[in-house]
Amino acid sequence: MLKYLSIITLFAGVAAQAQDCSDPALLCAETANSVVLDQNAPVDYLCLEAEYTTYFQFETNTNSGNTGNVIVSINGIQCQSNALNDTIQMVIVQVPDGGDPCVPASYVTVSDCVADTLDFFVVSEDLQANSQYMVIIGSDHDPFLNDCAFDVVIEGPAVDIDACCDAQIPLGQSETFTVTGGEAIPGYSWAPAITLDEATGDEVTATPEQTTTYTVSGNVGECQVTDQVTLTIGPPISVPNTITPNGDGINDVWRISGISDFPQAQVTVFSRWGQVVFRDIGYAEPWDGTNRGKRLPTATYYYVIELNSFEVEIPPVSGSITLVH
Repeated sequence: MLKYLSIITLFAGVAAQAQDCSDPALLCAETANSVVLDQNAPVDYLCLEAEYTTYFQFETNTNSGNTGNVIVSINGIQCQSNALNDTIQMVIVQVPDGGDPCVPASYVTVSDCVADTLDFFVVSEDLQANSQYMVIIGSDHDPFLNDCAFDVVIEGPAVDIDACCDAQIPLGQSETFTVTGGEAIPGYSWAPAITLDEATGDEVTATPEQTTTYTVSGNVGECQVTDQVTLTIGPPISVPNTITPNGDGINDVWRISGISDFPQAQVTVFSRWGQVVFRDIGYAEPWDGTNRGKRLPTATYYYVIELNSFEVEIPPVSGSITLVH
């Protein structure tokens, strides 16, 4: 599942120094990385003609069938010379096996090279699963004048896990969720665990009594990331409010949708004076508007349906039904 973050605030404290090409900093989804661009390492590659650079490295997930792309954003830029914003440049590349991360001739470019003086982002092409990529950021800003600082954020399906899928079920039923993209070790953990059959694993079954959002955590490379799925709980049964037993084949009997999932359900119908006119356990044969074989008059009747679920506690369902001849 694709998650767009809005992380634009600098972390408290001193921002990290720029990283050299031989030792790129780890770039993780769901994390803002604050940088001061002070590494005097000139690079000349595509739109990057920069005296000061920093390098990040990220790893893609294990979803080989549909890895997806990434979006890398630069936010909160504080980089000025003589009251003018300096230009920041950025590109995403892959260094093939055996290539030198400090030799631009070995790079395979996987995004546009973008330069701007204001917050901006680059979007990669669809990436390979289980692979490492590098983000190169540079500027000609002179750090001896003042700091050139900003946040770097990565997001997108290629650096995330994918939990599937939001669902809606009647109260008393269960739903199975799966998650893909993370490392086999350490695997996945789910919360809240109280309504799950297991709190770990790539497949869990949920049986909540109310609408619940589950958060699953896993690792993409060395980065811990999360995803969420929501299970919406709807009414366990659908009860019509009218029955017309006139033999025309339409609403001749009281069909209660979903009640077959509750074999111990007890259905009781009362007259307006509280007399029981129908009672059945299991409701195998829908009520036809009679009491012991005798046709009941046109009137409003009242019902109580006790579902008697073994899985979850479901309060009785009650209401009125109008019988019309």
